[in-house]
Amino acid sequence: MAAIGAEVSAAIDAATFGSGLWDEVPAALSSAFPGAWGCLYNMNFAESRLNFLSIQNMDPAFVRSLADHFAYVNPWAAYWTSLTSTTIAASEDVYPVRRIAKSEFYNDWLLPQNTEAAIGMKLVGELDEAVHVLLHFPLSISDVYEKAGLEILRRVRGSFERSVNLARLLRTDAEAAVVEAALVERSRCAAFVVTGDRLLREANPMAEHLFSSGQGVAVHNGRCHLMDKDADAHFGAALEKLSTGTPTLTSRIAFRTATGAWQVSVAGIPLPRPSPAGIMSLLPPRRMVLVLVVDLGLQCADAADLASLPTLYGLTPSEVSFCRRLLLGESVTDAADQLGITEGTARTRLKAILHKTDTSRQGQLMLLLSRVR
Repeated sequence: MAAIGAEVSAAIDAATFGSGLWDEVPAALSSAFPGAWGCLYNMNFAESRLNFLSIQNMDPAFVRSLADHFAYVNPWAAYWTSLTSTTIAASEDVYPVRRIAKSEFYNDWLLPQNTEAAIGMKLVGELDEAVHVLLHFPLSISDVYEKAGLEILRRVRGSFERSVNLARLLRTDAEAAVVEAALVERSRCAAFVVTGDRLLREANPMAEHLFSSGQGVAVHNGRCHLMDKDADAHFGAALEKLSTGTPTLTSRIAFRTATGAWQVSVAGIPLPRPSPAGIMSLLPPRRMVLVLVVDLGLQCADAADLASLPTLYGLTPSEVSFCRRLLLGESVTDAADQLGITEGTARTRLKAILHKTDTSRQGQLMLLLSRVR
């Protein structure tokens, strides 16, 4: 066990400092226990997101099915998520396999591999994220493998904790750099960065002023909310999708409150891709969302704000009037009614404005108009 523990610790250190891959850690465990498979993964249970997965000594088809589906229906997750500190345990001691015998996970994925028993170690990460080390083996030999496996995990726990703590520090620095870059040169409107669960990461001075004013956007317990129920629901859904890399049609949200009209634009922030041989591949930077807020009432209070549109972009007076209606937070249909034109004419006018201003979407146009001086 001392030799195996030293080999696994060496693999952890090599992956930590870039001279090896994280795949070598579960590989070392697998090779020491014939008939078993080792696994190292990073799972965000709250957001149902698998951030990292390495399984050794398993049929590739089972690896793919775990990543695509079974990791998200694993009934053992209830036990792991209940833990708040580093824990090492054997499944038959804390959550026997008989308790999940009727589950899809057990019957369609675990049982066909004949590796129903397991030992595991959880290294608690941040915000419901956790790194897990697992070793699965046949239930028939669990009495032999459990004792040895648990001892090895105890021997390497210190190495893992140091590695994860270092990865956290590096990730924090990387995320801070990304956030700073996203806010640079966005001083002409309120701009801030949030995570997929609305947690505020950073804000520019205009955004901080907006938060303190209690108008348009509010921050409660560190999380951002729009001051309109329907708009806030769309905002939350967009953040969730953008933070997981899922395409969304929502890029701009306009709404009215008792204090004015507002436009919120959201965009996912590109993240650096960690090196496969780097420590941060285990704890990669988390996706974040850039949010821009424009006070439409303030932007339209001075008609001179749009006076330069004919010179800058060749817009006609009727097109400028149409832009002014949009800046007031009106929809294309509402603007058409106010201007006394048909909705078809309004949409044709919008297309012409988009072409002249070299914008492709209404959200981009609104941001451009908000910055016209």
